[in-house]
Amino acid sequence: MAEEDRLSNLPTEIIHDIMFFLPLLDVIQVSVLSRRFNSVWRTFPVIEFDQDLFATGRKLPINHSKASETLMRFSDYTEDFLRRRGPDSLLQKFKLRTLRIPDLDRYIDFALGNRVQELEINSKIIYELSKGISDVFAAKSIRVLKLTGLDLGLQILILSDSSLIEELSLNQCDLLETVRVLSDKLLSLELECCRKLQNIEIDAPNLQYFRYDGGILFSKININLRSFESLKSLSLWNAGGHITDNWIEEKIPKLISLEKLSIEKCENLKKVKICHKRLKIFEFHNYKNEAKEEVEVELELITPNLLSFLYRGILLSHTIVTSTLFEARLFLTQISATSLWILALRHFLISFDHCRVLTLEFEKVVAFPKELKDRWIAPMFTLKHLRVEVNSNLWSYRSLVALVLQLSPRLNTLSIIQNLNSQDPIERVIKFQICERSGKSTGLILLQTSSDKVLATSLDKYHHGKL
Repeated sequence: MAEEDRLSNLPTEIIHDIMFFLPLLDVIQVSVLSRRFNSVWRTFPVIEFDQDLFATGRKLPINHSKASETLMRFSDYTEDFLRRRGPDSLLQKFKLRTLRIPDLDRYIDFALGNRVQELEINSKIIYELSKGISDVFAAKSIRVLKLTGLDLGLQILILSDSSLIEELSLNQCDLLETVRVLSDKLLSLELECCRKLQNIEIDAPNLQYFRYDGGILFSKININLRSFESLKSLSLWNAGGHITDNWIEEKIPKLISLEKLSIEKCENLKKVKICHKRLKIFEFHNYKNEAKEEVEVELELITPNLLSFLYRGILLSHTIVTSTLFEARLFLTQISATSLWILALRHFLISFDHCRVLTLEFEKVVAFPKELKDRWIAPMFTLKHLRVEVNSNLWSYRSLVALVLQLSPRLNTLSIIQNLNSQDPIERVIKFQICERSGKSTGLILLQTSSDKVLATSLDKYHHGKL
């Protein structure tokens, strides 16, 4: 008597749940186990076609010498699959990622015909839709729409209040010049690398997440926020035009629900001042001018509830951060071994003396100049926990520890992390205890370290005044 096939006897809904958590290739392999699985696969509510994955079996760049053959096989497979698909089977998600494929409109029509809820089309080569995109934005089933590399056939996109889309992402839709959002349904909006985009008008009272990225070149963008009381996360990357110091100082306090603000490479920002009671996360990446030199920016944050601060760039000439609850991460570029740079570093770090944990990330480590020792005042006497990440193997523990203890001499813990591309990060933790002695200066006693003799020796020499 043949053994009972229990898997094939499972209800369709359970088999769909199993397939949902499997990678696409595994789902395809499972579908050939039995006629029952193959039948269920044809009604699976998630369809993902990935040309890269199809070509290699894993996500690696396509070998261009075999691109035509791969495209033909990929096109034949997708057409055969759609032909065998069960009629009137509702789609939860339809995703197509392709280098190029003929008649892309047909795949969109198929998804719309099956009342897709989440539609994602990603074309690596700009594809001009023959029918335009109006049917997609008017569809009553779509809740999530993500389009990359498409010529939408229009210069002005209006998302009206009749649209039911809750999440919209447009990437490399190059002809767009104006995006106007007039919807109380929209919760998330991403506009990235749409090269001709000049105007963004948002009247979306329930919008919670907005991200704009102008691409590699600075874009001249005008962003008009009319209704934004629910906005929690705002990201402005590679934004020029009307994104100025005055725009930031005027608009940000009005975003009463804002919790995260990320600013990267915005060329018109010179003196950034942000006053916000609810802001919890702030990220700022400096930018380079036409001469590829990073520009000095002043930064003032009146944010009493800030929990996380991230900065990447050269040393800021003026920095104020009022919160005492936050953790800070600073990636410093253009590091110099000169006394002038070390003094500028001291001035910069004063604003981070009161943070809970400070992480400093260096491309290289410089030695503390001996000529500064007699007139040096440490910038961070209050800081208790410091992490230092070094993305190089050309440095010594002796120089690093000497520099760190000059910056913050009353630490409780010091973590040193070495990041090498070919290896996992190496972390060593040192614990200190503050020792107060009558009539003598405050000193440090080493409680715990790794077995690294160089590190232990450097600390010993530091305490005896030999560094």
